[in-house]
Amino acid sequence: MGKSLPADFLVVDVSNSFTKIAAVRKGQLCELQRKATAELDEPFVLSLAAHYPSVPLVLGSVVPSRTSRFSPVFAKALFLVHGRAPLGFPIDYPNPAEIGADRLANAAAALHFWQPPIVVIDFGTATNFDVVDASGAFCGGVIAPGLDLMTSYLHERTALLPKVRLREPKRGFGRSTVEAICVGAIHGYRGMIRGLLQGIRKELGVEQLTAVATGGHAALVVRGLPEVCGVRPNLTLEGLRVVGERWLIGPRPKRRASPRSR
Repeated sequence: MGKSLPADFLVVDVSNSFTKIAAVRKGQLCELQRKATAELDEPFVLSLAAHYPSVPLVLGSVVPSRTSRFSPVFAKALFLVHGRAPLGFPIDYPNPAEIGADRLANAAAALHFWQPPIVVIDFGTATNFDVVDASGAFCGGVIAPGLDLMTSYLHERTALLPKVRLREPKRGFGRSTVEAICVGAIHGYRGMIRGLLQGIRKELGVEQLTAVATGGHAALVVRGLPEVCGVRPNLTLEGLRVVGERWLIGPRPKRRASPRSR
């Protein structure tokens, strides 16, 4: 790591596959890094602390073995995101302790940028639908297998089906095995999302629901989903930033996005 300007604080999003790291400076995410979570070892965490000495850390982690890498190093100024932490919004959920930190960060970001009710669709190892009701409370969601997980499993559990790189299908059915897998994955996934959004609207008892997407395959899948108003690649980090500002600085004015903004 090269030299950088002092940061207000750091945000770290530890997911099952990859970890995203950013410095926050004057309300903006800076110096974004991405590292395989499996490679998140003690020397790396120590080097991060050395590069940003005495800088507070807001940590959202769904991998306990990696959470423990950060806790002792940043113990003097660490905000650990979890369901019983003071996050700045209500949680209407039977057992808040079981809610993943990434889902809570997504809710914080969604409430900062949009008016509820909102659902954040987060494409990762699993695809999460994080629901904020009309009162502004995180109230639950949906967890579905991620696209990569589905296609990898198809390859691993069959003798002849290849592992494919997902891309937009050109037609409604495949004219090759690879194309057929892409049609099933992409068009099928879009159908699943439409159905789940319909169910969420019905459960909330609302006609209008702002849906936004983030994560690895968000741009590819949402391209064919007018029900989703846009893609924010670093939404989870933005949520950690919002939580960190409330913790350290106090809330900034909310910047609401247009429901149809991309």
